[in-house]
Amino acid sequence: MDLLSSEECLLIAQTTLPEINKSNLIVLSSQLDACSNDLMGYMGEYYKLELEVEDIGEKKKYCLKYFIKSLPCKNEPQRKECERKGVFKKESAVYSKVLPKIQKYATKKLFPVCYYSRNDILVLEDLTQNYRHLKTPESYTIDHYKLVLEHLSELHAGSIAWEEKENLNIQERYKDVLIELHLDADNSWYTTGLKAIVFLAARHPQYQTKEAQTFIQENLYNLLTKAEEFVAPSNTIRNVLCHRDTWDRNILYSFEKDSSPIPNACCIVDFQLTKYCSPTLDVLFLLYIVASAEVRKEIYDECLEHYYKSLESHLIRLGLDKNIITRENFLQECQRTKLAALLIWALTEPQTKMSPSISNRLRSEEPEKFDYYLNCDRSELLLRVMEIHPGYEQTIMSPIRELVDYLMENENLYAQKAKDKSGF
Repeated sequence: MDLLSSEECLLIAQTTLPEINKSNLIVLSSQLDACSNDLMGYMGEYYKLELEVEDIGEKKKYCLKYFIKSLPCKNEPQRKECERKGVFKKESAVYSKVLPKIQKYATKKLFPVCYYSRNDILVLEDLTQNYRHLKTPESYTIDHYKLVLEHLSELHAGSIAWEEKENLNIQERYKDVLIELHLDADNSWYTTGLKAIVFLAARHPQYQTKEAQTFIQENLYNLLTKAEEFVAPSNTIRNVLCHRDTWDRNILYSFEKDSSPIPNACCIVDFQLTKYCSPTLDVLFLLYIVASAEVRKEIYDECLEHYYKSLESHLIRLGLDKNIITRENFLQECQRTKLAALLIWALTEPQTKMSPSISNRLRSEEPEKFDYYLNCDRSELLLRVMEIHPGYEQTIMSPIRELVDYLMENENLYAQKAKDKSGF
């Protein structure tokens, strides 16, 4: 096994079974298997680890299973990108230093246990022992969204409780950890994504008038960058620890029985984008990224109300003032941060809706070009996928239409903000 030494495997087993005397625990065997291609991530490679260990004092054997995230080993451009951004260094610190402090204020499991970490690897609890992703024929219902919103509200309330009861500010204490890795002008993936939005908007059949093309070519890019201010700590609502990446593949569900149609619990994974910011970013991210536009419009108000009531109940349970965040404050903040939600949807839709077989093939067969697509110019990639993936163009144009329409209708609002910021 190259990823982990035998000494590290023993340490992982000892951490997993703290009740056993360390000197009595030995590793009999270890097996590391790469996860299936549909679990390949853009920021890492995934593995399953199985350790067979024995307590020689009690002559008892254990089979321990883990999920491993590592820096890309097979894709050099990807590895360099992850190292440059400090992705694993951040997530390792979030798992070890931040999340356990919040978990103690929660009534449910908020995240997988991290048993071992380095700056290039994370050894996590294998949630698939008790949780799973939704299967292909299954689809989200309002109950799924409500369950995830309850989970997020408890994460948010727990972070407020931690600050209130231990007299600290999460951002001040962990500012070197909770860095912005997504909507940041220094992130080439993000700026390349903005250019891709402009490219797609210019192709959209709805925007072929001279007036629309002028808006797209002269104003759109600068207006899109205004979303960056919404992912910074807010001045208009109580900030919380936000997951910031609650899309379908980062949500696992638990079912009372295999035949149960509705899950009874969920858990979230992947804390690379975690930030201290407005709670509305998590709420809106879920509703814009996971739900279709049609479904979102149907369930939007009900979901906002459900999240708020859940947050309120947790604040009361924790002995905190339920008006730390009022309903009016929350709803106004949802409106204020809508641009960030629309932008993230438009940025991520081309990648999340791309067939895994296409993206995995490009990544393995053309790693240098794939890196160029992600971090320099996506236009050729988008055109290639449109040709071979029926319905892809229509799918990724949906967020473009909603985003551009919103900005054309509200251009003065964001232009004024830019003017105020510049001091002119």
